[in-house]
Amino acid sequence: MMGFKITTIEPGYLEGELAFEEMHEQQNGYLHGGVTSTILDMIQGFAAYTMVEDGQQVFTVEAKTSYFNPGIAKHFYSRGGLVKPGKRFHFCEAEVYYKKENGKEVIVAKGSATMAVI
Repeated sequence: MMGFKITTIEPGYLEGELAFEEMHEQQNGYLHGGVTSTILDMIQGFAAYTMVEDGQQVFTVEAKTSYFNPGIAKHFYSRGGLVKPGKRFHFCEAEVYYKKENGKEVIVAKGSATMAVI
């Protein structure tokens, strides 16, 4: 529904992208923090899911988002994955960023999450 597209799936790692639209804006026209944290949760959750056995699921039990810069671009990217997989919990990290015209990446936010394995 949000328009976020997963572009890379590897065991324990994901990448994705979002074309910025009006529905993603907060009151000043930047990428909304709720959209940002949702992207981080999706990247971390799906990365964790790639590392479970058949019949198992993962659920976010703890999440933290730290915002570094305003999201002021037409296109956003995200990447992240497992830092430490476990039997009961997977620990994950991810980031949302955009690229300047010169190709330099600007971090919008970083997230960390604990995913329960059920």
